Order: sequence, then structure tokens, then C-alpha cells
Amino acid sequence: MKDMNKVRLFKYLTPQEVDWLLVKWKPRDIPEGTVIVKEGTTGEEMYIIETGRVEVYLTRGDVVLLLSELQETSFFGEMSLLTDKPRSATVKAKVECRLLTLKKQDFMNIINENPKVAAKFLLAMGEDLSNRIMQTNANLENYFLINQAIVDNESFRNLYILTHRAPSSNG
Repeated sequence: MKDMNKVRLFKYLTPQEVDWLLVKWKPRDIPEGTVIVKEGTTGEEMYIIETGRVEVYLTRGDVVLLLSELQETSFFGEMSLLTDKPRSATVKAKVECRLLTLKKQDFMNIINENPKVAAKFLLAMGEDLSNRIMQTNANLENYFLINQAIVDNESFRNLYILTHRAPSSNG
């Protein structure tokens, strides 16, 4: 990767520590349209996007909710290193991608071999996860306020019903 200092996971690491850590990551080329991570499945690895872009989304029945689009230097799948819980979203390659992959066992080896580097890595990961939670909270507050307006305000409720009404057979 051209510019490792832009990877937020490495923000507390020295260049030498980044070089040491990167030896543990394996490159993987992903064709456009490939599902890399599927919501509800278990995983054993996380990813950094070296080149390309991915979409992160949830599927609820026929509805697809796009959560974000990630690009170079972004990362995803980190929860699989920390828990044995199923993946929380699906990630799909929007274009051809080159990813760096870190397996859970390699992460555990990093912790054992160099706890100082692991602590810096985990601190940056924790900060990013905290930022994601704060953004989710802000989104939930907005959704709550919109819902409250629909419930409490008759004009807003009528406008919502009018714009979401199925077309009639009369045209």
C-alpha cells in the first residue's frame, strides 16, 4: 500500500511497527461484485482496502439498507478478531479490490509476540468503533425524531401517507 500512515488502525504505530505488523497481513484480490463478508455468518479475518471500494449493507427481506461505502485505507471485519459473533453486515466489492487480510490466529500471535504493538492497534480500533457507535446513535436520534413527527403531527403524517401510498388502479 502506498500510504500506510492513512490507515487509521496504524495511527499510533511507528513506521517500523507498521512494517513489522504488515508481515502478518496477506494480500487478496477480489473481483467486482464479490460478496466478501456475508451478514449472519461467522468470520475469522478482518480486511484493509488497499485498492478499490466496497459497499456495506444490511438486507431485511426485499429491502437493502446501504450503511456505507468504504474506500482505500478503510477497514472492515474487525469484530471477528474480537468476538465469535456472526458478521453484522454484508460487504461486497463495488469494483475490483485488493485487500490485506489478517486472520484471527495471526492477530493472536501479534498479541503474544508484541503486546505493545497490539495495544496501539487495539486502541486505534477501539476509537474507530466508538466513532461508529456515536454516528449510529446520531442516526437513531434522527430516525426517532422523524418517527415522532409522523406520530405527533397530523400534517406531517398525512404528507408521509400521501407520498407512500401505492398507486391506484385508476392512474
